[in-house]
Amino acid sequence: MLTAVLFVLQLTAAPAPRIADLSAELAQRAREAGLPAVQAAVIDHDGLVAHGAAGVAVLNGSARVTTDDAFHIGSCTKPFTATIVAMLVEEKKLGWDTRVGEVFPEWKQTMRPEYRDVTVADLLSHEAGLATYGEDEEIKALPKFAGSHTDRRRAFSRYVLEHPPALPPRTAFQYSNAGYDVAAAMAERVSGRSWEDLLQRRIFEPLHMRTAGIGWPSRVWGHETADGGARKPVDPHGPYQLPDFIAPSGDLHMSADDLARFLQAHLRAMRGTRTLITPETSATMHTRRKKSGLGFGVATVAGFDNVATHSGSADTFVTVIAIAAKEDVAVAVSTNVAGEREQKAVGQILRDLLTRYARK
Repeated sequence: MLTAVLFVLQLTAAPAPRIADLSAELAQRAREAGLPAVQAAVIDHDGLVAHGAAGVAVLNGSARVTTDDAFHIGSCTKPFTATIVAMLVEEKKLGWDTRVGEVFPEWKQTMRPEYRDVTVADLLSHEAGLATYGEDEEIKALPKFAGSHTDRRRAFSRYVLEHPPALPPRTAFQYSNAGYDVAAAMAERVSGRSWEDLLQRRIFEPLHMRTAGIGWPSRVWGHETADGGARKPVDPHGPYQLPDFIAPSGDLHMSADDLARFLQAHLRAMRGTRTLITPETSATMHTRRKKSGLGFGVATVAGFDNVATHSGSADTFVTVIAIAAKEDVAVAVSTNVAGEREQKAVGQILRDLLTRYARK
């Protein structure tokens, strides 16, 4: 294991000799779309090839964002959780076909019978039938869970498995944050470590992701969009916080550069080089099931097929990612405001960069 980690460090530490600066272009895009700030990074199998940042940390403020600033990535957290699970699968502590009741036998008597055949792969591909648990109303209706992060995550997972599914498990795609929280609880049980510790030791440290962390970033504020289109800054230390027990499904922050380093690890594995995971594990993760792979969507983007993709937003930031392995390019784009128009704007930036830097 140590050899593999050191190999990852060697592959990812050296930057590309010349990195194009996208900041002026991103400033223009931000003005056109009315974004407070935007940040982007493009990477290939060798390293970072382009990046940039433009705009302000807080609307109407004077602090300018840089490529070193962290943005909240929302549901783009899910590929990180899936990668942790994949590493445990490689170590045979879990299997893609491991059932929840095999890891938590004490739950078998209270778990809904519909969930008894649900596997790790079902949870990570949104095929477990679980409800979304993504709206404020759903979270506020939950009981109070006590204990550590791990205790609360386990209690939440047990709770959702004791309630009726949104649709019959293993029959169709049903996007669910809860599936990733259950998978994280399983990873915690079999590894003996918290999800937070697994992230730090297995992904952040090996990939030198120095801006990565859990929760809202402290310097760059998110912004919510009102019905009339007005943007309101949201204090990262204010009352709007995501519960710790759902963090594995959507509560990480990092710079686009650091996010690109994570995408590079998958890009290299998809192209046949062992990084955090083996190429064989990568092929499993990036093969489309009913609608998605394990941790990533699998889609056609900007005319490129079989692109690993995801988007994320917790209502104040938007992040989009894409890996086109055949074209040897991966892109990450973030903005610090949420809304349908903002989602379209960052999506267009991603598609344009993917097209520009794809290896023909």
